[in-house]
Amino acid sequence: MSPLFPTLRTFFDKRKEEFDSISSERKDALNSLAEGVLDSFDKRSRSNLLFVCTQNSRRSQFSQVFGASIPQYLGIPGIKSFSGGTEISAVHPSVLETLEKIGFRLDNEGPPKNPKYSVRWADGTSSMSVFSKKYSDPPNPHGELIAIMVCSTADAACPYISGAEVRISLPYEDPKSSDGTEGSSAKYLKTAEDISRELLFAFQSVKNGI
Repeated sequence: MSPLFPTLRTFFDKRKEEFDSISSERKDALNSLAEGVLDSFDKRSRSNLLFVCTQNSRRSQFSQVFGASIPQYLGIPGIKSFSGGTEISAVHPSVLETLEKIGFRLDNEGPPKNPKYSVRWADGTSSMSVFSKKYSDPPNPHGELIAIMVCSTADAACPYISGAEVRISLPYEDPKSSDGTEGSSAKYLKTAEDISRELLFAFQSVKNGI
C-alpha cells in the first residue's frame, strides 16, 4: 500500500495518541464494529461499511473518507467504505475545506448541483468519488454490509437497512449548528478529529485481530 500524504499521516498519528479520551461506552460500540469487520473477513475476506446520516452531507461523508483511508494508513486490505442518507443534499463546503486542511487532495468533477468530488490520500492510490446520495442508491452495496448510523435522526428514521448483517449506532454531534459562525472551521475540524479518532480505534482493533 502506498504511504499517505505526509500532512494526513501526521493528522492520523496524533489521533492514535488520543484513544484514552474515548469513553468506555463508545469503545463498546467501536469494538462491535471491529468484530463485525473481522466476521466479514472470516466469511469472505472483505468488508463493506455503509455510513448513514440524514442528508449525507457532513458526518457520513467524513466517515466514508476516513473509512477508506484509515485502513490504508494501518495496512489493512479488503475494506470498502460507502455513505448515504435518508435524503439527498450535497457535500457541505466546510467538509471539503476540512478534508483539504488535514491533508486530503480534492478535485471538483461537477455537475453544478450536488457535484462529485474525487478525494485522494496517497500517490498511486485510486481516488474516491464522494457526493450526496440515499443509502439505497448506487454505488452503495445492497448486501453483505455493516451499517454504521452516525446520527441519531437517521438511526430512528431507518429501522431497517436492507442487506445489513450488522448495525452499529455511532452518532456524532452535527457541525451544522456552527454554520455561519466564527467557530465553524474549528467545529468541523473537531468533528473530523472525533470521527477519525474513533475509527482509528476500531480499525486498530481489526488489525490486532487479524
